[in-house]
Amino acid sequence: MKIKASVAPAYFVDVILPLPLPKAYTYKLYSEDAERLAPGFRLAVPFGKHKMYTAIIVRIHQVAPLTYDPKPIGMILDEKPCVTKMQLEFWSWITSYYMCSHGEVMRASIPAALLLESETLIVIKEVEKTVLDKLSDLQFLVYEALHKQALSLDDIAKITDRKRVMPLIVDMMQKGVVMIHQKIEEKYKPKKVRFVRLHPDYDKDAQLQLLFESLRRAPKQLEVIMRIFSLKLDSGSWSKVEDLRSYLKINSGPIKALVDKGILEESYQEVLRELYPLKKIISKKNQLSEAQYNAYYEIKKKLKKKQVVLFEGVTSSGKTEVYIDLIDKQLQEGKQVLYLVPEISLTPQIVDRLISCFGDQVLVYHSKFSIHERAEVWMTVLNSKKKGQVIVGARSAILLPFQDLGLVIVDEEHENSYKQFDPAPRYQARDSVIYLAKIFNAKVLLGSATPSLESAENARNGKYGWVKLTERFGGVSLPKIELINLKETQKKKQMKGVFSNTLIEAMQQTFTKKKQVILFQNRRGYAPILECTSCGHSPQCTQCDVSLTYHQIHQQLRCHYCSYHIPMPQQCHACGMHTLTTKGVGTQQIEENVNQIFPEVKVGRMDWDSTRGKWGFNKIIESFVREEIQVLVGTQMVVKGLNFRNVLLVGVINADHALNFPDFRAHERSFQMLCQVAGRAGRSDQKGRVLMQTYQHNHPTLKQVLEHDYEGLFSVQKNERIQYRYPPYYRMIQITLKCRQFETINLAADWFVNVVKQSYKGTILGPVFPLVSRVRNQYQKQILIKIDHDLSATSLKNILFKTYKSFQAITAFRSARVNFDVDPY
Repeated sequence: MKIKASVAPAYFVDVILPLPLPKAYTYKLYSEDAERLAPGFRLAVPFGKHKMYTAIIVRIHQVAPLTYDPKPIGMILDEKPCVTKMQLEFWSWITSYYMCSHGEVMRASIPAALLLESETLIVIKEVEKTVLDKLSDLQFLVYEALHKQALSLDDIAKITDRKRVMPLIVDMMQKGVVMIHQKIEEKYKPKKVRFVRLHPDYDKDAQLQLLFESLRRAPKQLEVIMRIFSLKLDSGSWSKVEDLRSYLKINSGPIKALVDKGILEESYQEVLRELYPLKKIISKKNQLSEAQYNAYYEIKKKLKKKQVVLFEGVTSSGKTEVYIDLIDKQLQEGKQVLYLVPEISLTPQIVDRLISCFGDQVLVYHSKFSIHERAEVWMTVLNSKKKGQVIVGARSAILLPFQDLGLVIVDEEHENSYKQFDPAPRYQARDSVIYLAKIFNAKVLLGSATPSLESAENARNGKYGWVKLTERFGGVSLPKIELINLKETQKKKQMKGVFSNTLIEAMQQTFTKKKQVILFQNRRGYAPILECTSCGHSPQCTQCDVSLTYHQIHQQLRCHYCSYHIPMPQQCHACGMHTLTTKGVGTQQIEENVNQIFPEVKVGRMDWDSTRGKWGFNKIIESFVREEIQVLVGTQMVVKGLNFRNVLLVGVINADHALNFPDFRAHERSFQMLCQVAGRAGRSDQKGRVLMQTYQHNHPTLKQVLEHDYEGLFSVQKNERIQYRYPPYYRMIQITLKCRQFETINLAADWFVNVVKQSYKGTILGPVFPLVSRVRNQYQKQILIKIDHDLSATSLKNILFKTYKSFQAITAFRSARVNFDVDPY
């Protein structure tokens, strides 16, 4: 009787790759690996002919794929999961709700330093001389360079001075002189710091005595030894070399000499990067006012009944202090807290305040940090260390691997910055975080002085809890807002550049009182348009359908969509005349005008151009807080919750820009922005003043701003949006098609709309070209679908996915890309 040999069961693993694939991909797994792996581990896997990618495990099973033969995995990159089960659940929800792929969510979530990706290297093969004789001059040049080292495609492009080098390499591969090699390496590099300690031989007193005797003629070296003892460190403890040098004001010489003599041992140890300097003295939390305490008590009460609470507090009411007390309560229970801010510019002030209360428990996460710094924050939060209990960040912070989330605070929840537009996933952080909190059974607090219509409606219909704080901290009254009619002032010739005489006089009075001024203009650069007065020509971007913006500092014309730029022309490109003039006003021009009118006053500018560096925001904000700058000119960055105690006057150069924007939320956003910028004035002992220059002084929204009448705005907007079927009463999905060929984009958009209309009978607007119809040489067409029919949102999404699948199968539309944007506002 024959005994059959038992066959070891085959294991397979489904993984997410950082690519826009419609589903997970399957690889073969060895049985010994299957036992130690679990969902959330990182793997390096081959994909395509030559590439290696980082993948995340979502499922381990024993069912082989039917349509393809799975490849074996490359290598295991983790000792324990890098992504949590809760994160994978959250990713699935984002993928489903926002109509994107798991790979796009993965790439947006995981720091680049943890995403290994192979690099294609070209390697030389030894061949006979007869083969080399067949090479072209350019190929022989590459072959000679490869003798020294393997080269990447970019290296070869530089050597040959060609953009497309792949045909050259393919020909060399066919001749057998080179081959392709894939190099994969860890991007994350931990920070290593040099430490020293006294050698164990000097533990005994007798040996120490001899040591001191021997160093009498080397006073610097003796100082180092004495410093180590003065820190009361035992002989086994390490001292940081940088700290020793800084305290003793010496170079590395004495320490190196002690190491060479064997008196000190040295070691390079891994340390976490210090993202923000920690304050040595932890300050006590401020005492809450009676109004703040009542709000705090009400929030606690509402959070017991509701998962989400809207905290509506006027500007400068001290919402941050209420947040701090709520954070403290969560930390006492051992929970993590996520504090979301809409702009990176807000983080310095918030972080300083939180660090002064909670020390090294505070972590910061946003895009200005390096890939290594973000990777360290990720790992700290994942390991749930004491350091990662309070996380402050912009919208991407919701994608961190939380372990025990207890509370999410969304500060300035009305801000449009919480919405991700490009690339996918196009999520709204404020809405997404509510689902994230649901996974952890955590609570969400939405804070704002001017809530979004969505949150205001949810608070009024009882879906959210609602707490109001109606008085400013310290009893300071709201600033006085005045409108300056630009039509009248220009008729009466009461203007100096872009400033009315009223605004100039108010600035002069403010400087006399030794107070500060904020000037707001939501347009960066010097002037948005350069125009020839002879022929009317205006220089355009070669890749986008927009005019170039003049930047005086660099003497350039720049495109704000693709960064294309040219030097400032001296004559018109069309007619050759020297009659070029600028139209419109940007922050750089306002800064120049202030310097001309008030030459003795120090002016700072805060916009995207002046805050490029990692600490750009901090430097400007600190200078303004220390009163080194008297006037701060800025875009919307200056209106988002910053606290400047010495600002008495806020000037809005033109209040009409946002009002006239063709968007259904234009009036809501104008009200929010103008109320927020007004809230920067008079935050300490004196009543502030706000001057808004406008051509539409009778506009109903501006009157609502004057009276701080949010209820009036809400009532008008609600009626209009119900009547015209807009959010939050009707939801929307926007479809954007992109293609380089003008004819193809028209055909593709029409086809897509016609197919959707066959299955969906609700409102479909478009296809139309947007305001900027071409960006980076890609034409765009948009389709807007309102969910105002009997069909549910899920059914509509299924129709769109089926249509998209059919669309991809049409050869003529292969060059067109389709993006879905759910809740595109």
